Amino acid sequence: MPNLVARAEFFFGGTSGDVAVLKGDTNDVTELVLSGIFEIDHQGFFMGPDGGYSPKNAFSRGFVETKLTCNLLSVQRDVVYGSTQHDFPLIISNIRALEKLVPLKKGESLLSLVRESQGMPCIRLSHALFIVGHLACPHLLQELHTHLHATEDATMAWPVQDELRDALSHAASTHYVSPLPVFDIDSMPIWAANYHRLLCGAIVQVQFALLHFFIKGDRKSIFTSSLREMCVLRAPACGPVNPFKRVRQGSQHSIESNKKSRLVSIPL
Repeated sequence: MPNLVARAEFFFGGTSGDVAVLKGDTNDVTELVLSGIFEIDHQGFFMGPDGGYSPKNAFSRGFVETKLTCNLLSVQRDVVYGSTQHDFPLIISNIRALEKLVPLKKGESLLSLVRESQGMPCIRLSHALFIVGHLACPHLLQELHTHLHATEDATMAWPVQDELRDALSHAASTHYVSPLPVFDIDSMPIWAANYHRLLCGAIVQVQFALLHFFIKGDRKSIFTSSLREMCVLRAPACGPVNPFKRVRQGSQHSIESNKKSRLVSIPL
């Protein structure tokens, strides 16, 4: 991966924060998109349909502010993609160098996109679950209409737990759900009900943008990512199943078999 700092700068004041762009002499602004092959960490995986949101532990955040997040690690053990481990330190160094394009002033602190998981460096990947209705792009609207005939229906049909139904209904009055731009090994879109099963622990090719925010009250400079596209290259390995857990789940299923299910797994 080349040194990106000489070719990049931050475009300040965008609708989603300051965004890293390519330097150019024209009036056209081209977003800088970083790409690489990674392994999705099992720890810190919050890319389920609800992003781990809980109204009981929301810290004054609304459901519309939810972001789906996960940690990207270097590929650990894989015959085909293991060689990409050598690219990971270069990606990390480029991200840290790009973050220095926004210098800190005295008394300010930094929250980097580069984090740590299980003693290893990782990249925190994010995707906003909702987009304001009038800002939704035509391409997204077309996809939502294709799948569920109307954007309102697509949002209300989003698979969340019963305790989030009211929050989802409230969000749908002003926002649309923005599905993850993720594709399986066969290049088919992955449905929300299958996010955890097909992504957690998978080896993926990811494209993401680098964004910057500044919180004046905390004097904190925050860098985050915005997922542009993710393609699964290697499905997650199936881990061992606790037989006692299997029996308990089976018993629970038989007890609740007469209840109406809110979560429907749609086959790919």
